[in-house]
Amino acid sequence: MWKTVSSKEVFKHPRITIIEDEVILPNGKHTHYIKFESGQDAVTVIAKNVQGKVCISKEYSYPPNAELYQFPGGGVESGETPEVAAQRELMEEVGFKAGRLLFLGKYLTNNRRSNQYMHVFAATNLVEETLPGDIEEDIVNEWVTPSELEEKITQGTIFNVHMLAAWLLYRTQGQVENYA
Repeated sequence: MWKTVSSKEVFKHPRITIIEDEVILPNGKHTHYIKFESGQDAVTVIAKNVQGKVCISKEYSYPPNAELYQFPGGGVESGETPEVAAQRELMEEVGFKAGRLLFLGKYLTNNRRSNQYMHVFAATNLVEETLPGDIEEDIVNEWVTPSELEEKITQGTIFNVHMLAAWLLYRTQGQVENYA
């Protein structure tokens, strides 16, 4: 185990805080390690309609300067549970609320720099209900069959790591295909 000797904030912004820790490694050597301050977890939602299609969203992502596919989702706000955040994000980004929400699992978003988890949900029995979205988001939704989604993955059209990880959780949950 690493032992923290000291921590200092080296950068702060409303969306990210960077911390530099001085640590002692198991071999006794000292080093400095950069990490993100513990922050909010996030959610991603695989919404399935009555036709068996899932919602994929296309949105511009500034760092790679590209439009990327993703599933609806976002940060868990203070005081929210991941389930409440999943419903809110679905209403903000897709205009639906889930009649049934199934937790599929979670994973670390960047284990080398953060302890943030992504909570993945399947949503069905969708009912139209909207909430205002984030001003930075310009999202175009598309409903595709699972095989169409997997074709996009095979073709390299979908390469967002969070979408790929969420889809793997979805596909490995045996009950999901029959979840309605």
